[in-house]
Amino acid sequence: MIADWVKSETDGCEMADKRLTDRLGKILTQLGSTPERSIPNANDSWADVQATYRFLNNPRVSFNDIISGHRTATLKRMSGARVVLIPQDTTFFNFARQGHREGFGTLVIPESDQHLLHVSAAFTPDRVNLGVVEATLWQRPEKDAGYQRRKVPIQDKESMRWLDHYKRACDIQAAHPDTLVVSIADREGDIHEWFGLADDTALERQAAYIVRAKCNRRLEYDDDEHSTLWEYFQHTKRLGQYTVDVPPRGAQPARTARMNVSAKVVTFVGRSRASKTPVELQVVYAKELQPPHGVKGIEWMLLTNLHVDDFDGARAIIEWYRCRWEIEVFFRVLKGGCQVEKLRLQNTERLENCLAVYLIIAWRLHCITMLARSMPELPCDKVFSRREWHTILLMKDKKKPPKHPPTLYEVTRKLAMLGGFLGRKGDGEPGVKNIWIGFQRLLDYIEAIEMFNSVSSS
Repeated sequence: MIADWVKSETDGCEMADKRLTDRLGKILTQLGSTPERSIPNANDSWADVQATYRFLNNPRVSFNDIISGHRTATLKRMSGARVVLIPQDTTFFNFARQGHREGFGTLVIPESDQHLLHVSAAFTPDRVNLGVVEATLWQRPEKDAGYQRRKVPIQDKESMRWLDHYKRACDIQAAHPDTLVVSIADREGDIHEWFGLADDTALERQAAYIVRAKCNRRLEYDDDEHSTLWEYFQHTKRLGQYTVDVPPRGAQPARTARMNVSAKVVTFVGRSRASKTPVELQVVYAKELQPPHGVKGIEWMLLTNLHVDDFDGARAIIEWYRCRWEIEVFFRVLKGGCQVEKLRLQNTERLENCLAVYLIIAWRLHCITMLARSMPELPCDKVFSRREWHTILLMKDKKKPPKHPPTLYEVTRKLAMLGGFLGRKGDGEPGVKNIWIGFQRLLDYIEAIEMFNSVSSS
């Protein structure tokens, strides 16, 4: 499945030259083997370091060129799926750099470059990361428009990225008519123009969406009567209740939340702009009953163009929305596992190209973790190379590995144990952090074993 991952992620690359595609494959192999290390430390020789920098600085190489093959591979992984969830979200990167300020002589002043990355990634309902389908990278201008934002058309705003990525989901829906494609966004995606865009899209191209509401919009519900969204749902009959496991957060322990669920079709009344015409859509509302004292209860007001006929349908919308959290985990892998904010490339083009490389590497680390949870009986050689799973078992079991590959579940847990996971009865499943630390140690073990064998045979 992803054992020969470098080849699968570069076969569909749209590079200007095949030699550039070959070099990308080598860079993915080197940096993917030790994602937490700097470029000089991750490469075997100074020649490889120079070749990597030349590639990143090549004017014929762009961010989109690098991820083009990965996007193609992601679409292939989507083929045949009944439902594909495509959450989109933005993350911020602060890249430190050194500069000299006037009046400070030769004193080096640490400064920071902030970049924003907006990603749409495809997931199965079991939360397996299939890959990135769209990514947008930019920097904000030094002067913020501020109070003038309301006068700026949506096409010239940062918020247009939400609509652009929804259009990408519509393109994917058109190319995969037998798959339900669902674009998912948190409250920042609550934009009236998004809902209008969906209504204006032909049904055969129209992707579904689930957006968590931020605005308490005015509704029209009894011909001439009006209300606001939250006020209306305080008096709506519930469809049912169910429980949600809430993980620990900060000082708050894990808990089980009991949720009230209701759903209605509503019509938003546009009023602030002439372009805001009324829009009819489905709303699913879930609110926690009796949260612990001093804890803000869970409350999700979800806007969607999917039809909800009963409680089971409403619950499915909620569970699909909850998969949105995985894109934040993906960002944690990118920042924590790949250490991208420590890059010191001092050049925007190099930096963007290097981020594209690490997006692919972060996908693999995240995918391994979630595959082990959703497909535990899968043979491990579908994900790990023979050398990798042999070394994992050798280091954990201290004996010769079996002839036939064990399950993915068994090998992934042992990989996580290399990264500090204890595997006790109450520890649950290993997280992404244990996987990436274990993966780093695994590659160190492989290098040491190969070096020993090479010296012994000489």
